[in-house]
Amino acid sequence: MLLTASGMRAQTPACTLKNNEREWIERTLGLWQTVSHDSLRLKAVPLPWMVFFDETCVWHVNPNLSVSLPKLRDSSVKTKLSVSGKFVDVYGFVHEGNITLPDKKQIPPQLISFAATYDNGKKSFFVFSMPAIWRQAEHLKTETNLDALIRSVFVHEMTHTRHRNFFGKLDRIEKQHSFSETFDDDIIQSHFDENAGFRKAYQMEHDLLFQAVGETNLERKRELAAKVLDLIRSRRKQFFTGTDEFYAEIEEIFLTMEGVANWAAYKSARVQGLNESDAVKLMRRSGRRWSQDEGLGLFLVIDALLPNWQKETFGKSLTTVLELLNKAVNRKETYKKQS
Repeated sequence: MLLTASGMRAQTPACTLKNNEREWIERTLGLWQTVSHDSLRLKAVPLPWMVFFDETCVWHVNPNLSVSLPKLRDSSVKTKLSVSGKFVDVYGFVHEGNITLPDKKQIPPQLISFAATYDNGKKSFFVFSMPAIWRQAEHLKTETNLDALIRSVFVHEMTHTRHRNFFGKLDRIEKQHSFSETFDDDIIQSHFDENAGFRKAYQMEHDLLFQAVGETNLERKRELAAKVLDLIRSRRKQFFTGTDEFYAEIEEIFLTMEGVANWAAYKSARVQGLNESDAVKLMRRSGRRWSQDEGLGLFLVIDALLPNWQKETFGKSLTTVLELLNKAVNRKETYKKQS
């Protein structure tokens, strides 16, 4: 259906969800619910406010209508999605090149995916560009598992919607300090990238970490993980000092958040049919982003060595990845000798 403008003006499309778009969102939300229940072992909660968009339209899924956003209440299209047998409202309208988010910030309709909070950090929201935008990205043209990647990134960001308490700690830190770098999950890399000593120390722990990831003997894996933990502690003690001391807390939070989210994305790739090696490769991408790559490696090791770690990384406990790794390497366990 088209909404006809007056006079000779071009017609403006009504932002209904096409069948393939509706099916994609419903199927991808179904994947998230599978991973959140089976892998992350999270209790079911209502879906957050989700904002999807393509080059023309924006769709607000399960929005909080008490928040005043342009066009939301007067949306030309209102429909519903079916998620696990329940219906959620969808409001769609033309964005005219500018998308206003639940926290009142604005973004252009480009390739992007992230989770954040609104209402003074009390509620989470989620932003995701539709597959049509992803498929236009030059750096993804040769990706053979693009559909699996898109859905896995979706799961990654949805995992962050359950990290509201970590977001609260980051908000506090950002208000307490001034930064020359962008305050995001790459901030440690941005701040220390040109420090040759830091880079060398990071590379040593990173290489040993992925040696531990690939180790199949659990006793040997634990020994390697213990060495990784010693290297991480040594690097942090050497470089997070003086005016840089507060970066230690920032690194620990982002390694935890990005690590568990990337691990959830890895699990979603496995659910979608990728083998273990291809799923790890898909989520590591270039491996150049420190917090995401090392975070993934840490949780791959933790998951192999520490059963039921999931309950400690969400909610009020805020157990960090380094605390989990310490528990994993010090866990008493008897191994059967492998022939």
